[in-house]
Amino acid sequence: MAGTAEEAVVHKSVRVQGSVERAFSIFVEQMETWWPAEHHIGKQAFQCIIVEPRVGGRWYERDAQGSECNWGSVLAWEPPQRVTLGWHLGTEWKFDPDPAKASEVEIRFSAKSPSSTQVDLVHSKLERHGGGYEQLLWLCVVPKPGRGFWPTLPGWRTETQFSNERQGLR
Repeated sequence: MAGTAEEAVVHKSVRVQGSVERAFSIFVEQMETWWPAEHHIGKQAFQCIIVEPRVGGRWYERDAQGSECNWGSVLAWEPPQRVTLGWHLGTEWKFDPDPAKASEVEIRFSAKSPSSTQVDLVHSKLERHGGGYEQLLWLCVVPKPGRGFWPTLPGWRTETQFSNERQGLR
């Protein structure tokens, strides 16, 4: 597994059907529509995931009873091209407000055609989480069996699906 800080970076990309504005809205402003429901920090499942639309804003989940659990903070807010989030959940899946112990998740959105968008994610500085950060890196790199890293969004197709359709494959 990763032994140096240089290796503690995850790069993921997907091409989705839809405009840059729509991709940004779904990935950032409607995160609860694709984030796996079993991946919550609170005692109850989340009802929504909120990214406050400003630098310094909070990134958190809220359950149906109104209880909130912080995940991180907004480091860069440039809709619809880019957002960078500080991931403050450490190896024990607990919030740590210290920015020196937070990794960074940068998501960039770029138009590839009028109807498709490239979404590039870089999760860096995982080593800031201290001992056991390799487990976080492993969870980001190796998807759960039967489910890839990227969400399955209604009406959206990945670049692989685009390619298969062009070749007449399903």
